[in-house]
Amino acid sequence: MPTLVIFVALAIILAILLAVIVLLPWLRVDKSAQNNQLIALNVEVFKERLAELTADYSNGSMTESEFNTQKTELERQLLLASEDKNRVVVDQGSLNSDSTNAALLKAKREMQVTRSGKARLTILVCVPLLIVLGYFLSADRSAVVQFWQAQDNVGQVADDLLTGKIDAPPEWAAEDSAGLMAAIQANVHHHAHDAKRWMRLADIYLAFEAVDQALEAQSRAYRLAPEDEEVAVGYAQTRFFASGGMLDSSGRRALQTALQKNPDHQGAQMLMAMGEARAGNFEQAHAWVARLKEGISKRDGDHSAALNSLDELSRSITEQQQAASQQAANDANPQVDSTQSITAQAVAVTLTIDSEIAKAVSDSDTLFVSIQQQQGGAPLAVKRLQAKDLVNAKQGLSVQLSDNDAMMPTHTLSKAMSAGQELVIKARVSKTGKAMPASGDLVAADSKLDYQDSEQQQVEVNMNIDQKLP
Repeated sequence: MPTLVIFVALAIILAILLAVIVLLPWLRVDKSAQNNQLIALNVEVFKERLAELTADYSNGSMTESEFNTQKTELERQLLLASEDKNRVVVDQGSLNSDSTNAALLKAKREMQVTRSGKARLTILVCVPLLIVLGYFLSADRSAVVQFWQAQDNVGQVADDLLTGKIDAPPEWAAEDSAGLMAAIQANVHHHAHDAKRWMRLADIYLAFEAVDQALEAQSRAYRLAPEDEEVAVGYAQTRFFASGGMLDSSGRRALQTALQKNPDHQGAQMLMAMGEARAGNFEQAHAWVARLKEGISKRDGDHSAALNSLDELSRSITEQQQAASQQAANDANPQVDSTQSITAQAVAVTLTIDSEIAKAVSDSDTLFVSIQQQQGGAPLAVKRLQAKDLVNAKQGLSVQLSDNDAMMPTHTLSKAMSAGQELVIKARVSKTGKAMPASGDLVAADSKLDYQDSEQQQVEVNMNIDQKLP
């Protein structure tokens, strides 16, 4: 049965119950009012009979003793009629008073007012109907209705995707991507303690390049199942790339947890090697590469391609180590020509910021400068700096990017430039400190890197941050 029909039916039932509870005092028969009306009617009859007796006595049709006897009998009958609810003593004076006459007139009017069954039925129907109409008319409920429709149409498809029964949605389900995504999110929240569903949700987010949402989903999965090595490694990997190729404390802790359970997990070992190299811990990076080689060599089959890739990774780490050592030596001896420490594939970026835009920069903001392929993908080189240094640099902030700033040792700036790839430089001040752009970030226009015809050891680029993301 459609969710909308179920909701409307339940809403009507609840509205009827509420209407009955609220209107029950009004619907209940007022017995006290009926008793009062009956007493008033008896008093009126008593007055008429008493008037007849008085007229007969005046005409001489009865003696005084007969008149008193019949009058006493009428009074006794009136008292007996009202004894159950009201003990009323009516005398001749009160019967002839104006207040008694007014009470009788009021009783007559009350007797004329009746509560018909149609009126009660009308109230019971109108109140629930008005409540339902008020719910739908007081605000736009189209989003809720669309969500219910998506649940009915693609809810099972979402469950099959999250449980691994199917790898891709049918074409008819993929046509309503927004509805399918809403159904997937609702399914995950309905099974909030299933770590596998959170991981699959993260994979879907990553397919749409929603890195922040993917990280949140994976962090939930990791909290639910920290002992699951695949969950831990997947979470660490996403944090690694989202942090610009840096292995932060959370990612490192997740990898250590996975390696404690499975010391030979190659994915965790590779991430540790790249993270240590990116952090400048080159000896530890070489040690992780050596462990990877040893583990692969022990496996049956031909693994020459994997071993060659690890050899290339090891050479890249060695080059980074040598470049870092040379840079440290140059810093210790400023008289040495600084260009000797820069590889032939290095980029020197001079950053400035618009004076009005600079007013929006706070001390906690982060500056990202990166180089990546024009068609997109992971950065070839990236640096993360404090944005306040840019604001305080009166002549502009100088930033040098080279292979030392690569996120992955095998995905470097020098290789891309040697291959003649089209590259762009990006500069952004992040308000959140995250690698992905967000609303409110301050950015510079992307600058195409023109290096093919350059004969210098480094390519110089000037950029100005003068825009704010909506």
